[in-house]
Amino acid sequence: MKPSVRLDGLLCCSDSRVLGVVKPALESFAIETQVTATLNTLLDVVNHRRLDLVIADWNGTGTPIRVLRATRSSSWNANTTIMGIVNSDADMQSALRAGANFLIHRSAGFDSVTRCLRAAYGTILLQRRRAARYPVTIPVTPKFSDVGKVEARISDISVGGLALQCSRVVSVNSQVTLSFMLPASEILIHAAGKVVNADQNGRAGVCFSFIPEQEHKFLESWLTIQLAKLEDAEIPSGPNDHN
Repeated sequence: MKPSVRLDGLLCCSDSRVLGVVKPALESFAIETQVTATLNTLLDVVNHRRLDLVIADWNGTGTPIRVLRATRSSSWNANTTIMGIVNSDADMQSALRAGANFLIHRSAGFDSVTRCLRAAYGTILLQRRRAARYPVTIPVTPKFSDVGKVEARISDISVGGLALQCSRVVSVNSQVTLSFMLPASEILIHAAGKVVNADQNGRAGVCFSFIPEQEHKFLESWLTIQLAKLEDAEIPSGPNDHN
């Protein structure tokens, strides 16, 4: 059996009927989804986690528009697939203007939501591959603009950035430079970037601002090979849809 790709989602909704339809459909696609209607929580997730799917319920408030705009302006999620749950033509136009890629009608049943998710799934996987982070363990000594050199290890890497576990706390927006060898290769990468998220345990997410062109091509090729080993996945059909 081929492994399933675990996807991460965010669902902005408080309507129990809608949740009763959409959540089981998401589970059938192995999309682990955080559900909340609290604006501050939604914005925090959008700005500090990489998401594969954001679904926003057009509920008559300004929350969904703010969430979608924040998603599109996020360094992590600018290209994330977005669905809007709508109830009228006005909702539909508003959702599309805010950046939604797909629309679900509020009255849709499980089968209709499943078909919509299947239509979006290829787009979600394509974007996942472009932004996918491959798990690694690479000791490094990055140099930060505010605290200097710090002992650390890279815990995952993508073409656009990496995650660090540092021996001390570092600051968001700090500039960082580092060099590292890709595992099981002779490819040395020299990178510069900016810390886009950090916590009090020394974890930090870095978005690349510069890698020499040839080294970036090597990184892309290396990641393509590694990710192909992990993501030999099929598009789920959903339990009640066999067409």
